[in-house]
Amino acid sequence: MKSTVLVFLILGLAVYVATSVKIPTTLDDSNNGFVPAAPIPGHIYKNMYILDSDDGIVINGTLLNIYNAYRDPRLAGNLEILFVVFGRGASVYYNSNPEYQPMLTSLAESGCTFALCNNTINALHLNLKDLFPGVNPVPSGNGEIILRLADGWTSVHP
Repeated sequence: MKSTVLVFLILGLAVYVATSVKIPTTLDDSNNGFVPAAPIPGHIYKNMYILDSDDGIVINGTLLNIYNAYRDPRLAGNLEILFVVFGRGASVYYNSNPEYQPMLTSLAESGCTFALCNNTINALHLNLKDLFPGVNPVPSGNGEIILRLADGWTSVHP
């Protein structure tokens, strides 16, 4: 219950910040000359978020990072995200961990694709029926990361 409340508090804060903070877009004295990156028109940004930890703080931070990427106005409509999970990180997908379900549902609605290492599935004797709907097995988490990086994807591993 505490985790669910924490997730919703973090989400609420993220939404508040995203809607109330003006991001500087021009060079002026208020930001010491820093100009945020501008999107490339028509470019599709492909990014993997990688999770291999069952630490609730790391899991919530990773989910919030993905959520924030989808809400960045510079990336709107031009973002493809794959959430690659392996090892102990698999717990994020367990239906027996309902505290992550609302955020996973929100991310799925935003277009996030979910992957889980088949080696992890076999090692932990997992059944896809016991996992969040839409989790896609991949032969290996590391192989998925290596191949996608070679194909131009970027990655975030909090």
